[in-house]
Amino acid sequence: MEKNKKIILSVSIAAGVLVLGLILFTVYSITAPHKEDMETTAEQTTQPDTDADTTASSPVVTTGAETQPPSPESSDTPQTTNAGTDGSFQSVNEQVTAKNQVNLRSSMDQGNDGNVVHCLVNGEVVQRTGIGSNGWSQVVYNGQTLYCVSSYLTTDLSYVPPAEETDLFKTKFAPVNEKVTAKEVTNLRDIPSVLEPSQVVVQLNHGDVAVRTGIANEGWSRVEYNGQVLYCISSYLELVGES
Repeated sequence: MEKNKKIILSVSIAAGVLVLGLILFTVYSITAPHKEDMETTAEQTTQPDTDADTTASSPVVTTGAETQPPSPESSDTPQTTNAGTDGSFQSVNEQVTAKNQVNLRSSMDQGNDGNVVHCLVNGEVVQRTGIGSNGWSQVVYNGQTLYCVSSYLTTDLSYVPPAEETDLFKTKFAPVNEKVTAKEVTNLRDIPSVLEPSQVVVQLNHGDVAVRTGIANEGWSRVEYNGQVLYCISSYLELVGES
């Protein structure tokens, strides 16, 4: 009887130790992952900000348009002037004549020949009442207020045009009168050259209409656009209505 009690006591102790071991193992199993997570988080917070470093050191990717070399006549940065499209004029009161000849128009629109009222020729005098920053002059002809390109006028009433009209750099232009637009886009310059001191005044885009008044054998065209006499490479132009 006494021996059976000792056996039962030993079995109970062994069972208790086993249960205690299972409890400790379970607790360790539950708490151990959290400890690893904390260690991993700590390691991550001590690592440098690799996104910022990568962004700073990564090369800038440009588009094809930015990496292609600019065309001297179609892609260099244009230098624009004050268009003065509000139609404001500085008041003057002076007599002028045409250096050679110039169209007097009922509106400041060179894309419409229907607004030409009169062609003023050299020696014929009209009264100029206003000068605009947009390259146009306001004149009075036969009681009508009309408009024309200022650069074609002179206050020297005794001015005599040269026997053969020439432009800068002795570039000779055969006279024409036709509407043109850019095939895509082209620069309109103040003189017929791509070299200094030539400057880009404005860009002519496809669909914008200019009046071509001269063509040179050297590959240049002379045009009237936005009230100014400008120059561009002929091969970049096409007649309005042509595809």
